[in-house]
Amino acid sequence: MYQALRFARLWLLGGLLLMLLVLLLMLLPLGELPVDELLDDKDAHLLVFGLLMLWFGGVFRPRTLPAVAAGLLAFGALIEVLQGLLPYRSAEFADLLFDAGGIVLGWALAVAGLRHWTRWIEAGLAAGES
Repeated sequence: MYQALRFARLWLLGGLLLMLLVLLLMLLPLGELPVDELLDDKDAHLLVFGLLMLWFGGVFRPRTLPAVAAGLLAFGALIEVLQGLLPYRSAEFADLLFDAGGIVLGWALAVAGLRHWTRWIEAGLAAGES
């Protein structure tokens, strides 16, 4: 399931905390987010889900990435359902499409070799301990 990482559980915990942060931020009223001035809503969905996929691509083995992608897409759908229940937000199918686009982008970057980012960091930490 996990890559052979020294801190696999910490990397997983970090990813889950990032997901919690994303959930909280995406449920805030529009205009209250610091990124609202920097990114369009759709760009934010693309970027956030691309980074989440890349994060978990660095934690899990490549053969589990389809399950990771499905889980992130389900997470995106959950966010849209919750936004639809809030009086100050709205659910948009287009947001889910941009989530999927970000997941595909993050997956492509992971497969291209960036999935080793966790190993690179751990190797740097190990070198610093010597």
